[in-house]
Amino acid sequence: MLRDLKSTFHKLTFLLDKRRKLFLIVLFFASIFLSLVETAGISVIMPFISVATNPELIEVGWYNFFFELFSFSDPFRFIIVFGILIIAFYFFRSIYFIGYNYVLNRFSWGAYKHFAANLFKTYLAMPYKVYTQKNPSVFMQVITGEANRIANLLLDLMRIFSEAFTVLLLYSLMLMVNWRITLILTAVLIVVFVVVFNTIIRKSKTLGAKRYEASISLNKTLWGTFNNFKFIKLKSNETEIFKSFTDSTKKISRVSVISGTLGKVPRSILENIGFSLLIGTVCFIIWRYESAALVIPVISMYALALYRMLPGINNILSHFNSIAFSHKALNRVYEDTLLETDKEGNNYLEFKKSIRGEGLSFSYQTGGEVIKEISFEIQAGDRVAFVGESGSGKTTLIDIIIGVYRPENGNLYIDDVLLDNDNIRCWRRKIGYIPQNIYLFDGTIAENVSFGSDFNEEKIISALKKAKIWDFLQTKNGIHTQVGDRGIQLSGGQTQRVGIARALYDDPDVLVLDEATSALDDMTEGEIMNEIYDVSGNKTLIIIAHRLSTVERCNRRIRIGDGKIVAD
Repeated sequence: MLRDLKSTFHKLTFLLDKRRKLFLIVLFFASIFLSLVETAGISVIMPFISVATNPELIEVGWYNFFFELFSFSDPFRFIIVFGILIIAFYFFRSIYFIGYNYVLNRFSWGAYKHFAANLFKTYLAMPYKVYTQKNPSVFMQVITGEANRIANLLLDLMRIFSEAFTVLLLYSLMLMVNWRITLILTAVLIVVFVVVFNTIIRKSKTLGAKRYEASISLNKTLWGTFNNFKFIKLKSNETEIFKSFTDSTKKISRVSVISGTLGKVPRSILENIGFSLLIGTVCFIIWRYESAALVIPVISMYALALYRMLPGINNILSHFNSIAFSHKALNRVYEDTLLETDKEGNNYLEFKKSIRGEGLSFSYQTGGEVIKEISFEIQAGDRVAFVGESGSGKTTLIDIIIGVYRPENGNLYIDDVLLDNDNIRCWRRKIGYIPQNIYLFDGTIAENVSFGSDFNEEKIISALKKAKIWDFLQTKNGIHTQVGDRGIQLSGGQTQRVGIARALYDDPDVLVLDEATSALDDMTEGEIMNEIYDVSGNKTLIIIAHRLSTVERCNRRIRIGDGKIVAD
């Protein structure tokens, strides 16, 4: 367990930035002060009860010192003022406790924001080649679920520190009152603590791993369902999909029920044993001292101390249980933060002359070479069509040209300047890309067209006019027309036109169509292609297409076969 704790601390300190590490240290000392306040709140009860039940004690010790210092006229006023000060102290303790928990929760949610932002930034910066080997639903689960669990894990750690200091201070107080009784209580509680602790922690780590796997499975089911809704309707396999969903939720529910129950077990056991020992202690004190006056203050202090300590020990166990349950989540967040990323610059890159590839080669992680030592040159303003059979490497070559994939061998030059990590972002911004499947998210036309760029209403309307969809939108709600998820409220041709407007929004130098009209009927395709040729103007136009009618107005056709240029 100590090795696991050390690993947990190492991973958390890696994930936290400097500012949050410093704030964590401040919270650590705030936790110590909270423990001191908690202990003081219990330790003052015994002297108050002692002097309240036996006013003669005012004549000796600290009681007499404060009695004389503040010139009390009689013992009863001293006792009343003592009681009022204790009440005021308890009000202060409550305010501090609330403030401490507010700051602690604010720190935890700030940490979640930090973890989620780092993960999202890492996922965005990963090479596209790596991304294609991953499942996006897992990324969503890690950001929305696992990162939140790690933030809660920080809360668990801080509360363990706070409870541990409180228990330690109260234990020291009990030793000072009666070390023999305290050691007897200690011996019994240690045995119980070790047995319960080891059993629950081992079980919680197993349950945490099962919860993680079930959550991933559930996310995959949801992602696949809502992204293939029409297909599911056509296949009428809702029953099978629902079974997959219920299997995952059943596993999550079962694990959560067991974990939640285990979290309550230590409290029940410790309270049962602790208060049984307290009753035995009362009987022992009465037997030993044979005086109720002596017994009442000691019993009161022990009762209050145990009343506070036992839930504290239980909380420590519960927080350790939660940490063990989150062990798998911590590993995943830690590993994903270390994923391979591209360090890309934004150096200026001019495109006035040509795009030139020399000896370009590329292969996926799952197979052999897809692109094999291809060399070519495209002049600025050209209208170039890449044609060839499916799987010949057309799309992969285009992805290299637009800077999404990086060639494993060979180089790409823009106006004789090598395209590299220092200028790749500038090059990508010069490209307007229209894929075969336009993804429109559930929002307005304006949001879908500007999509990540600065919002400019005039530019949006201009792009929509160029895409020949503005007249239609004026019969609806203009740029504020809702498109529905995946553009479900638009026709196929209208969706493609919104995709064209999105590609034209930032006025790119290069316009790329990746089989953008292959899913449309001949008439709609002809209309859209004419519009694309018209709006491309003096832009460089690169088209991937199967139909020759799509590329008839291109001044150049490059045929790709088996990863090579077979005709130009």
